[in-house]
Amino acid sequence: MTADAYRRDTATWVTFAALFAFGLMNAMLGPVLPFLRQSEHISYLVAVLHQVAFAIGGMVAGLLATRSSAPRRRTIIVGLVGAAIASLLLGYGGVLPATIVAALLVSGFATAALIRMWALLADLHLAHRAVAMTEGEIAVSLAGIVMPALIGLCAATSITWRFSTVIAFTFVVAAAIAVGLVRTPATGAEARTDLPLRETSGRPLRTLTTIFAVVALEFTLSFWAASYLHDNVGIDRGTSVALVSMLYAANLVGRLLTSRIARRMRAGVVLWLCLAAAFAGLPFLLSATSLGMAAVGLAVTGIGIGGTFPLASAQHVEASGRSADQALGQILAVGGVGQIVGPLAAGAVAQVVDLRYGLLVLPVLVVVAAATTRPT
Repeated sequence: MTADAYRRDTATWVTFAALFAFGLMNAMLGPVLPFLRQSEHISYLVAVLHQVAFAIGGMVAGLLATRSSAPRRRTIIVGLVGAAIASLLLGYGGVLPATIVAALLVSGFATAALIRMWALLADLHLAHRAVAMTEGEIAVSLAGIVMPALIGLCAATSITWRFSTVIAFTFVVAAAIAVGLVRTPATGAEARTDLPLRETSGRPLRTLTTIFAVVALEFTLSFWAASYLHDNVGIDRGTSVALVSMLYAANLVGRLLTSRIARRMRAGVVLWLCLAAAFAGLPFLLSATSLGMAAVGLAVTGIGIGGTFPLASAQHVEASGRSADQALGQILAVGGVGQIVGPLAAGAVAQVVDLRYGLLVLPVLVVVAAATTRPT
């Protein structure tokens, strides 16, 4: 197929809007972490329990999706609305058990919706799934820019950071209503559940390893960025939270570039280029002693990270031999492990030594992802 064969229909645009709503939920936890640590008086290791809960929610949703045939539209609607309600608990729960449960529920509901949204894009665009999924990630990036900025703005006023969850709730519910009003394919192709995970000479295991590494990379940085900028670089808390928007803006730029390049080059080659860019930005970020150097590091690393997940996901959908829904379930289940291992490893080192040293897991994850990526 030629590049101009890629078309965005109404279902695609509505899915992008729903992905934006997901992005609001997905980008909430890291920026609110400094405020949760302050209000709940918790350490790094206790704070990371929120990320562990968030990851477990995503893993459970992914594992359920690997054998599920639930209608896509209904699952997307329930998932978005459930995540929106849970986000209010994250904002107003006020105590550690409540906010941990909120993180679990936000992730579980949102991930259930996300799997069906990715699967829908994959089935709608087939040979161009890498492009469509990268553009879907652009919508997630836009939300990632908006949410930290929104939290920072609310925190600077008398309504406090907590009210940002109410605003997000409104947008997410609106997106769920839009999904309900638009006709979309109910299910994907019939699942090939008879195929073992090691088919195609182990290629699915390689793509899943890549996914583990790139998800751990993205979530470790986004989860700890605000805390690192405040605690180690010396930037005030409000500015540190707002700077997380720069990371998501860089992700957006990376995804825009990736969506264009992926039309002309193989997904594996483009993924290598993304990882090289991420690796190049890490020395600036991890050695930063000023806002300027940290901003350069966030920008370059964020651009590189931007395209990694959709590219790796598209490769796994092709390699898995399963329906798009079930392949995406595998991706999110494995990604959930990455969401736990990366931030937890960094937090454990930070508790013993320093968060700057804890974030040295980032270049290790880049190397793992590059080593398991194939050019096809």
